[in-house]
Amino acid sequence: MEACSRGTKKMSDSVTADRPRGAVRRHALAIVETAAILLLVILVTLVLCNSIGRYLFSRSLPWTEEIVTALLMWLGGLGITVAALRNGLISCAIWTSRLGVAAQNRLRIAQNLFGIATMAGLAWFAWQYLGIFGGDITPLIGMPKAVPISGIIGCAAGMSLAFVIDLIAPEDL
Repeated sequence: MEACSRGTKKMSDSVTADRPRGAVRRHALAIVETAAILLLVILVTLVLCNSIGRYLFSRSLPWTEEIVTALLMWLGGLGITVAALRNGLISCAIWTSRLGVAAQNRLRIAQNLFGIATMAGLAWFAWQYLGIFGGDITPLIGMPKAVPISGIIGCAAGMSLAFVIDLIAPEDL
């Protein structure tokens, strides 16, 4: 902790404490974080209501499990998008820091382009899966399976957005 006060930071400090400087990244991050917080509050409320119903009133709310499953898919996608927007994804800085500035910039561009292509592939396969199983409905509330499955597509879109923002407006946190 003292090292942080003397000006040196741990990686976890910079990821969690600092806000992005760029306006585009900052606004995108605010939207994604707000959506994630809203979904998390709904998820916690549903789980709490189900627990209270089960243990205090001996009446569970089984339909909450179907909604919580869908929310978890979306929360996972939003969480990794937040990490990407904060430049908090796993990297090999021990190796890339030894490269020159021009090589680091070329590598950053290549990584972002590869990430966009990978997310496009993920979205394509999720879309195919959605076409096959998206019309199925959950047994209790009849929610289409497309709701949780589309969380994968949302994740791919969010990650692609983060990679595009890093191409357009790169910054260090």
